Amino acid sequence: MSDHSNPLRGAVVGCRMGRAHARAMADLAAYELVAVCDLDGETARGVAEQAGGPAVYTDFDSMLKEVRPEVVGIATPSASHAELTGQAVEAGAIGVYCEKPMATCLADARAMVAVCRQNGAALAINHQRRMTAPFCTMRRLVEDGAVGEVALIRGACAGDILSDGTHTVDTIFHLAGDIDVKWVLGQVYREAPDPRAERSKGYHVSGGWRYGHPVETGAMATFEFENGIRGEMLTGEVRFPGRGYQDIEVFGTKGRLWRPGDKGDPAPLIQDDRSGGWREVPMADASGSEGSSNAIPDAYDAFARTVREGAHHPLCADNALREFEVVMGIYESARLRAKVGLPLAQPRFPLEMMMDTA
Repeated sequence: MSDHSNPLRGAVVGCRMGRAHARAMADLAAYELVAVCDLDGETARGVAEQAGGPAVYTDFDSMLKEVRPEVVGIATPSASHAELTGQAVEAGAIGVYCEKPMATCLADARAMVAVCRQNGAALAINHQRRMTAPFCTMRRLVEDGAVGEVALIRGACAGDILSDGTHTVDTIFHLAGDIDVKWVLGQVYREAPDPRAERSKGYHVSGGWRYGHPVETGAMATFEFENGIRGEMLTGEVRFPGRGYQDIEVFGTKGRLWRPGDKGDPAPLIQDDRSGGWREVPMADASGSEGSSNAIPDAYDAFARTVREGAHHPLCADNALREFEVVMGIYESARLRAKVGLPLAQPRFPLEMMMDTA
């Protein structure tokens, strides 16, 4: 872990999803957690009690003015990320570590990157799964040519594209080498919600909304990277029956890799020219030499080095923005009923646009 003589003053806004963010900063020598903020004061106080007793706020602007945090962890509903990022860096924060997804439209995601660049602040998006041992191991195997030339990476997960599929897209990018995508072809469907149901601002879907934004019932997509690798994904009710959450497969000319979901934290499997079918791939030893078993704390520790030294961060905003463009491209392709090229021109959330014309 980093051990700075002058720890970064940290604060977290959004204490339901932000509980892990607060604990990470409270436990790391690189930070001093000085404040937590949530519209619900009781929720904020509960997190503060578990994270060393930082100051508690229910107003974000007041917190920024009074405690002057250097790093702000944002774990509020997705549509608020851009506004809060802007407030934080304009108040003097030199780093923002934000929950996924970046935003709910491309205009907001691009604005987050722009305001951080203009103010000299670092920005990371919490796609922490790519830092874990299974996916670091799979990436190493791809780089080593263990399955030959990769032709296709396929992912599937429960939930909606924006809330859950964003992790799937990030993992596909990670395994493909974080290069640009040329085009996206997607389809979504959305069952008519109960008009009497309240629109959900939390985890569970209600009224056709989740985390404060509309969601679809199921989706599928194909996209192509600049090097010809194809990505495929299936989400919600069109994913494979019986498959786990964040089920990831890599298809190569000499074999396949498969991580069959998250349940039980399984090791990746490989199938190649050796006999015996699927077999487990050894992962990192206890020293953590390949991947992390504590991804969010490790990501925050690395972020301290990014803030202080400009070191590259695996969850950097440049990667996240390209991935978010693919997420929005899936919706835009469904809206236009056509394959769409990138960079994407549509700044709005295409799902909302489809709902407006339904």
